[in-house]
Amino acid sequence: MNLRAADVRPAQRTINGDPVALGIDRAVAELRRGRVIRIFDGDRHLLIAAVETLRPPLMQRMQSTARELLLLITPERAEALGIADSPKGPVTIACPPGTGFEELRALAGVGTVEPGARASLSLSNWTGPSTLSAAAFQLAKAGRLVPAIVAFENGGPDDASVVDVAVGDIPRQSELVRHSLKRTSHSKVPLADAVDSETVLFRDEHGLGEHVAVLIGQPDSGTIVPVRLHSACLTGDLLGSLRCDCGEQLRTAVRRIAELGGGILLYLDQEGRGIGLANKLRAYAIQDTGLDTVDADRHLGFHPDERNYEVAAAILEQLGVSRICLLTNNPQKIAAMQQQGIDVLGRLPLVASTNSHNERYLKAKRDRAGHLGEAPGE
Repeated sequence: MNLRAADVRPAQRTINGDPVALGIDRAVAELRRGRVIRIFDGDRHLLIAAVETLRPPLMQRMQSTARELLLLITPERAEALGIADSPKGPVTIACPPGTGFEELRALAGVGTVEPGARASLSLSNWTGPSTLSAAAFQLAKAGRLVPAIVAFENGGPDDASVVDVAVGDIPRQSELVRHSLKRTSHSKVPLADAVDSETVLFRDEHGLGEHVAVLIGQPDSGTIVPVRLHSACLTGDLLGSLRCDCGEQLRTAVRRIAELGGGILLYLDQEGRGIGLANKLRAYAIQDTGLDTVDADRHLGFHPDERNYEVAAAILEQLGVSRICLLTNNPQKIAAMQQQGIDVLGRLPLVASTNSHNERYLKAKRDRAGHLGEAPGE
């Protein structure tokens, strides 16, 4: 679907553009600021706030207003808490009047300690449509927040301070991001392993990301172009963390592309497999208690990999590239790019060295995420 300006509800456009896009942008921003928004599906309305950014005064106002205050968590988080056996969808916990702020944060996975009395937890018999919970989680994830929501159903009068979003509009968020991607600035930036390089910045109007395309050498869009999709990793790429192989893969990819005569490195703003830096550091702390990287992300309520590659495909399209050889160990990247209409006509592995700090991480990527060639000699 091509969301050109002329295609998006022309009769309803305002001076700031598409009202649907504006509503989603503002809803995500409000959740990040620790405010309440309202999502609705038909005549069912849910007032929600993200637990991660919630503050005690707002929680107290919600408790005083709600007939029943709810905590919505993903099935991944519910399993981690041990309060639901292989749930098929979002899990709703009843928050009795005495529920404390820190207890709520602990249940959501953002507190400093786990709740001590899980036996006292009770699942709510709330019968609202599951679309409301799913929409709430999608908005939280779009704001790089832990997908845990405090909520209550409300059919009262409108509150002018609260942003309203229709559930049916929320799936458009990812499409809006892809089709609002703009080439913002560029410059020659010689690199240590690829002197002939140009860095191009792409910014998406409807998301939080700024993505970089590094054009190494003279990539020829008429041929099969070597491409590396590299998700940003502050700790590995910049600080030299030994917990992952990201920095080594980044430098190896730049060098390999230069040796091949040219290609493209896409440096994508999707830290921690799409959960953001704050949540990646939370996941690291959880790994220190014994869980691997996959289970640590699930412990926070996320899927094992929250990334999508629509933006990567959009950047390649803007660069006129449609046939690529992908430098990756991740079969999911190949499948994702093919689904986006990019012809992946080859794969080059990126094998990293192991150390005592990243052995378990690399093993989890091989054994649980299906990555290829994640250890020397494979």
